[in-house]
Amino acid sequence: MRSPVAFSAILRRIVNVCVIRSRDCFLVAVFVLTIPFSSSHAQSPPLFRIAYGTTGEDPTALWLGVEQGLYRKHGLNVEAIYMRSGPLAMSAMASGDVQMVFTSANNVLNAAAAGLDVVLVANVISHGQGVFMARPEIRKAEDLKGKSVAIQSIGGGGWAYNMLALDYLNLDPERDKIQFVVLGDQPSRVQALESGRVQASYMGYSFSEPLKKKGYTALVDLGRAPIPYLGSSLVTRRQLARQDPKAIEGIIKGTLDAIRLVMKPENKTVVIQTIMRQLRLSRPEDAEVSYQAIRNFYSNDLVPKAAGVKKIHQILSKANPNLRKMNPEEVVEDSLILKIHANGY
Repeated sequence: MRSPVAFSAILRRIVNVCVIRSRDCFLVAVFVLTIPFSSSHAQSPPLFRIAYGTTGEDPTALWLGVEQGLYRKHGLNVEAIYMRSGPLAMSAMASGDVQMVFTSANNVLNAAAAGLDVVLVANVISHGQGVFMARPEIRKAEDLKGKSVAIQSIGGGGWAYNMLALDYLNLDPERDKIQFVVLGDQPSRVQALESGRVQASYMGYSFSEPLKKKGYTALVDLGRAPIPYLGSSLVTRRQLARQDPKAIEGIIKGTLDAIRLVMKPENKTVVIQTIMRQLRLSRPEDAEVSYQAIRNFYSNDLVPKAAGVKKIHQILSKANPNLRKMNPEEVVEDSLILKIHANGY
């Protein structure tokens, strides 16, 4: 196969030949045009975009998969793209701008209830994680009644963690007059807590630890509480999973490679540096909390458990009548990851 550069050189020689021997120009041109050549685009692996909406440490496996070339090993050129929220990322997948979303079960259920043929193909975090933090004067659950809780977006993964925490504390936002305030990313929510604009919010571990040291109250550690949930997962269109299972398998395998990289202690420095860069942390000790969190909460096999969608389905169904009509287990598609395991990968 000839490259575009070599092909251009041949064309220049044709011009010279044509100037000298015009009668042979046509025959030479026809011959050269039959020579196959490949462009750099044809030689590049296909581009595959994965969107995520969390501002915490959860997507570390995606970042490592891209930075360490783990997806390329499986024939894919992957871009991990941050978007402001899980619902926005799901909208990007619905429009075809991205092929996959790294998100939690609540976003999958809401999208399915809205008619999107979406399925969860691999589960990276198989239960809740992070901490539901409150201001120092809030010492117990009852103190939150009539107060404000900061969230990243309505319906997103952070919102789901807030809802799961409130449910675990036997608090109902409507009954107990708890107001949600949409404030975006975790640094913004931390500022709102410190200024007193809100009284509580869910935080990832890298943001909750500094607050604990300042005397803020950890009302619920979702990583320790017995709350079944499918957290951050690889989600795609059902149609794409059927039409291009090789690409989806490549994404799953690359993510599994990244998780195995995280689990090996000798890779700690690489993982810490990636977390610091992506979360814009200035000190390694700040990233240490995130590093330990993902080592504790990343799934070792990525197999999604249907039971993990039931609790959040129950909570979401109170506000979304369309969810009451569907079986939550329908959004779980475990055949590809089970095939990967069966083949001994």
